[in-house]
Amino acid sequence: METANETASTPRARRRRLCPVCRSEAWRIAYGMIMPNEQATMPNTVFAGCCIQMRERRNPKTAEREVGTPTWQCQNPSCGHEWW
Repeated sequence: METANETASTPRARRRRLCPVCRSEAWRIAYGMIMPNEQATMPNTVFAGCCIQMRERRNPKTAEREVGTPTWQCQNPSCGHEWW
């Protein structure tokens, strides 16, 4: 039987994020020095290291210019779109 904590966190943990460009599965990007034992607890995550860079892009839906740090990355090798 699930506890209240597991029930509250399960839908968010299982929710899939899709790329707004190609509709493939996307994974969250994690920045910083994350130890291997902690990485094992973070499935479907791209580990980007410690270097965080601001990027400029055009929003694919609105075509407006945006500046930010990517938090999601498409896992389709031919797309690789990153967004925040």
